[in-house]
Parts: sequence; C-alpha cells; structure tokens
Amino acid sequence: MLNSIKIEGLRGFSKEQTLIFSKPNGKKGSGLTTLVGINNSGKTTIIEAIKYYNCDVNNISFSQGKRNIKCDGKVSIEYTDFDGNNYILKTKEGGGSQVEISNSEYQIDGTEIPFILPSRRHVNYEINSNFYQSNRYDYVNNEIYNTKVRKPIIDSFHQRIFNWELNKDKFNELLYKVLDKSLQWYIEQNDNGSYYLAFKSDENSIHSSEGIGDGIWSVFTIIDAIYDATEKSVVVIDEPELSLHPMYQKKVLELLLEASKTKQIIISTHSPYFISWNALKNGGMLYRTYKKENNICVCSLKENDIKFITSSLNNYYNPHIWGIDAKELFFLEDNIIIVEGQEDVIAFNKICDELNIHINAEFFGWGAGGASNIEKILCILQNLGYEKICAIYDGDKKDEFELVCEKFPNYKIVKLWKDDIRDKPKRMIQFKEGILDKSFEIKEGTVEKLNNFIKDLSNFFE
Repeated sequence: MLNSIKIEGLRGFSKEQTLIFSKPNGKKGSGLTTLVGINNSGKTTIIEAIKYYNCDVNNISFSQGKRNIKCDGKVSIEYTDFDGNNYILKTKEGGGSQVEISNSEYQIDGTEIPFILPSRRHVNYEINSNFYQSNRYDYVNNEIYNTKVRKPIIDSFHQRIFNWELNKDKFNELLYKVLDKSLQWYIEQNDNGSYYLAFKSDENSIHSSEGIGDGIWSVFTIIDAIYDATEKSVVVIDEPELSLHPMYQKKVLELLLEASKTKQIIISTHSPYFISWNALKNGGMLYRTYKKENNICVCSLKENDIKFITSSLNNYYNPHIWGIDAKELFFLEDNIIIVEGQEDVIAFNKICDELNIHINAEFFGWGAGGASNIEKILCILQNLGYEKICAIYDGDKKDEFELVCEKFPNYKIVKLWKDDIRDKPKRMIQFKEGILDKSFEIKEGTVEKLNNFIKDLSNFFE
C-alpha cells in the first residue's frame, strides 16, 4: 500500500506536491482517501501518477504533452510504502519520454499494482470469449500497457465480466447492497458466437448492457473493483458518483467505507454524498486540489480541522452545521461567505433580492452554528487553500471579531452595526415534558415504550 506520493513535472504539477494516504486500521473509512477540487485542477493527474506504482518501467513513458515545460520537461514521482521503502520514477537525465527508477535495490512487485477504475466506464457491447481465463492481476497488467488514463472505453474489461459469473455469489453479495434483487444478470450468447451481458428486471423485460442505464452499469463496475480485492489492495475510483442517483451514491459510499477497513480506497469526486465525516474520524484523509498561478496545488484537512468537524456532529441544537449543504464547501472554487447562523443566510439572501444586488459568492451551508465556530471554519478554509473569504459577525460579537481580524488579515472580516441581523423579542418558553431529558439522554422507565415505538417504524419499512 502507498503511504505517500510526491509528484513534480507531470502535466500541471510544476512544483512538487505531496499526498499522504490513509492506512486501513479495521475501522470503517480508515483506508479512504478522498480527492476533491474543480474540473481541471489535477485530480485525474494524481490518479495517473498512482497508476504507475509498482509497474514495470519498460511499460511507462511520458510523452511531451505530459511533461511540464516549467520543470524543463522532466517528470519525478516518488512512491513510499508504509514500511518506509521508496523509489522515484523519473524521466532519464538525457531528456525525452523514457523513464528509470532511482533506487536500483527496490524490488518492483507487479502483483501490487493499483486497480484503477476510470471515470469513463463504457465497455463494448459484445464480449470475446478469449477473455475467459483471466484474473484480477492479468486485467490490471493488461490495462497498464495502455498508458492513457483518459480514454473513452475500458479496453480489457470483458475479461472481468466472465469472472463475475465464476464468483456470482460473492459478486451479488455486494451488488444487492446497492441495487434491488429484482434486477438479475447473466451472460448470454449471440448467434454469431459472441457473448454479451444480459439483464432481466421482470418476466417480460430482458435487455443487454447496451440497454441498461449508465448509473446501473456504473454500479456493476464499482462492485467489480472491490469484490475480489485482497486485503491491503489499492483501489482507485475516479468519480464514483457518475450517473448515480443520490440514494445509490449513499449506498456505494457505504460499500467503500466497509471495504476501506482492510483495503486502501482512493476516490476522486464532485459529489458531497461521497464526503464521510466518520471516515475522517477513523483515520481517512481528504485533499483539495486547485490551481494557483497555473500550478496545481494540493492541500489537506489538518488534525484540528477534523476534530472540530467530528465534534460538531454531536451538536444537537445545530446538527446541520456539517450537513449536505455544508459539504458543498469542498466543491467551491472560492468566494465563500460565513455567517453565524441560518437566520443570517436567509436574511442576507432576502436583502440581496430586495436590493437587486448580486454577490458573486456562496454562503457556507446554513451558517457556522454560532460566532465561536467562525474562526475554526476559517482555519479549515485557509488550510485548504481558499483565498477569497468573507466572515460576517453580529454587532455584539466585538471580541470574536477583533481576534479573527488579527488572525486572518488576508480575509475580509466585517461586523454588523447592530447587535443582530433582525429584531428579536424576549423569549419566554413554557416547560414541555419530553421523551429525552434536556441532555438528550433516554429517561429512566421509558426504554421499553421507546423501543416498541422505534421497532414499529422499522417494521413499516421492511
């Protein structure tokens, strides 16, 4: 497995950038590394660099278009495993496209080449029966011969499909955690002797892989990437969300979290549904890629950022702070406004509409969940490389405002001239008896009734 990778000179990487990957530790999500960033910010280039790990150098070359001119046309990729073994894959000193490795004592292990599932997952309709006797290792090695990561089809994927049939129970065990069991599949033969993958969803509906939806086919390819992966395998999936309904995205993420207990899973995504806070809590990593002065930069969440986020998940009064809206933060190019709470988000949007003023920025989720959280969210944004950030404090938060102004001089920090965004009357709330106490703990003597209530809800959805 990969502990780290350093990339310089490959495509947009004109300066050395380092990524440290997650290591599986038996906990869900512990081996998951997530790459986020806008289009053309370097995510696929990182995947391309990972692809060459443990590959025979005779099968690798970097064409002129892949070599960054700012690095004098030289490429250097350093790989380090969790035992401290490392080697550098680099273009030869004399120049040109051919490569060599720096550590002659390093033993390339061709059985540990990462399994790469590209974002373009189209496969030709007809299957050649000659692919029948192949395995995962053969497939990965065959794919390496074609050094193009960004290709319209997966060239050798047919050999994987016959193996599904040979391991159908194992394959279906994962498949039907995402898809409904009513969708049956099998390998069929045309009269011309070629094979194809057939699907049956009911008695009268039978069609080939040509007629199946892109999202359903994508699920099959994702299952294929993990169902026969051994422990300590490296599996890379580029944009697992493509063509998937949010419900399926959630289910696929759950599979990846489970797989990452023992395997190294690396994904590149544009979907907030593939951001898992529990994965980060258990040791997972998140990186943001972006361009600055036409150079690709890579930044990650720091340990304190992760502690703040995961501790906020237990905020019973503001559980939405890091909900799906807030996760969109990681997919914004820049230009973000942070306010104290959800009322501020609503109020400022209303003000802009009524005054007919457009602000070229996005609000962070539904607010920070309180003035005290703004500083910590600004730290996250700073660590991830965001530059155009504004924070708005209520007028009565003078101390917090002054502290943040001093700490983040490059961000725009402002304070309202009034105590709050709107008038608020005094609140007099009559006592109400609840099922839980004020600390959200189950009251003594209510367990049985509450248990029956929840079970009744559960039974309804079975």
